[in-house]
Amino acid sequence: MTRQTRTRTERRQPVVLAGGTQFVLDQVARACAAAGIAGLFVPTLAEALTHDPLVLLVAVDQAAAGVHGQREVIVVGTADDEQRAWGSAAALASSRVVILPQGAGWLAEHLGRRVNPAATGAVVGFVGTAGGCGVSTFAFWCARRTADQGRSVLLVDAHPLGGGLDRALGIEEHPGVRWHDLEEIRGTLGAEQLAAALPSVGGLSVLSHGTRPGPPGVGRGDATGPAGAVMEAARGAFDTSFIDLGSTGTGDRALASACDRLVLLVPSRPRGVAAAAAVLQECGSVPVTMVLRGPVLDGLDAWAVAELAGRPGPLPYLPFVRGAATAEASGRMVDFALPRKARRIVESVAAEGDAAA
Repeated sequence: MTRQTRTRTERRQPVVLAGGTQFVLDQVARACAAAGIAGLFVPTLAEALTHDPLVLLVAVDQAAAGVHGQREVIVVGTADDEQRAWGSAAALASSRVVILPQGAGWLAEHLGRRVNPAATGAVVGFVGTAGGCGVSTFAFWCARRTADQGRSVLLVDAHPLGGGLDRALGIEEHPGVRWHDLEEIRGTLGAEQLAAALPSVGGLSVLSHGTRPGPPGVGRGDATGPAGAVMEAARGAFDTSFIDLGSTGTGDRALASACDRLVLLVPSRPRGVAAAAAVLQECGSVPVTMVLRGPVLDGLDAWAVAELAGRPGPLPYLPFVRGAATAEASGRMVDFALPRKARRIVESVAAEGDAAA
């Protein structure tokens, strides 16, 4: 197979592969052909970036540093260099890994949907820089607000060992699938099939973990695992999906990589504020809305934290809401009424999710 070249003045390339052995080139070429896409193959990552691809495929022989811009990045490799592939992916924000030839079928389906999308739903992730800052509650409030506006909404639990978000909502006994029911899903999952199978409350569909761990391997960020297929289906079934990623390092990596934008909840505490810069760097090109979580300590208000994080101030501010933690612990989140100040910030953040859809 010969490598293809184009001039930079031509239109943006949908899929470009940087580097790779002849075997990898052949496998990716077949996947592109199956998806009806004319893939472009170049020898180096630097050359690939000049074509501004919508989806950038990076072989393990290419250095992964210095990838910027709003695009999807997938590391491709073979079973012999799987460890190197994961090492390369660690250096890329929101990256996925595909091992060939096992993942060739998934790659073809994914590229076809990505380049010629029939599903347009947005995916918004919620993450906190420290534990206990109310990420689950805030994600639910924003999801409920969006559902109240007449939009179809999915709330996703990204905590395999968290005991189940459905318990906080008081719907653990409601019939419907949980993550552990989807552990065999690979390839394509129908959007209508997913929407019909999920439990719902107040017009809001919920995909939760149960009392036992969810699908094995989901947390690794494996693009061929169930998380990728489920979120592709969610885009087709719902206007917006809100993912509760929890505090940094505890959420599901594959689900985090599916997000179009992130909401970063930062408690007004030195440790939480210090972690914000590292989280922003990890997010790469994914748009991030930072929200300061009250109560505010002296010297760490919405202006000061914005300056420390290198963001324009003041940050949106979510005040401490009395009774919210108790409502979550007792499974009464659905019935909890928000005070006016908290409701305003929820409306603002939820509106950004609507705009992304």
